[in-house]
Amino acid sequence: MTEAALHAQVAAYLALAIQPPSFFTTFPAGHFKGKAVGGRLKGAGLKAGVPDVLLIQGGTGRAFWIELKTDQGRVSPVQAETGALLIAAGSPVAVCRSLDQVQDMLKHWGFALRARAA
Repeated sequence: MTEAALHAQVAAYLALAIQPPSFFTTFPAGHFKGKAVGGRLKGAGLKAGVPDVLLIQGGTGRAFWIELKTDQGRVSPVQAETGALLIAAGSPVAVCRSLDQVQDMLKHWGFALRARAA
C-alpha cells in the first residue's frame, strides 16, 4: 500500500469512527512536492515534520498525533525532532503503518469510537 492510499484509508475511517465532540484533521504536507508548494506551506505557518493526523479528544481537549508510514517508510530526522517536541509539550505521537495500528492507538488513547466503525 502506498502512503497516499494509507492516508485516504485512515481519513475515511476517522470520518466514520471519531465521535463528536472529538475532532480530527490531516496534514498530508508530504504529498505536495516542490520548492514552490513547500515555500507556500512554510509561509502559511506549517511547521516542518508535523505528523500527518491531529486528533483532539472530546472532553479533555488533549491533542494526539499520528505519523503514517508504509512498511518501508522511515521517520525523517525533522519528523523525529518535531515528534519529540510534541511529546515534551504533553501531546502523544505514534507512528502507524496500517489502519489496524491506528485503531489500536485510538483505543489505547481512550477515544470514544462509533461502534459501526470500530
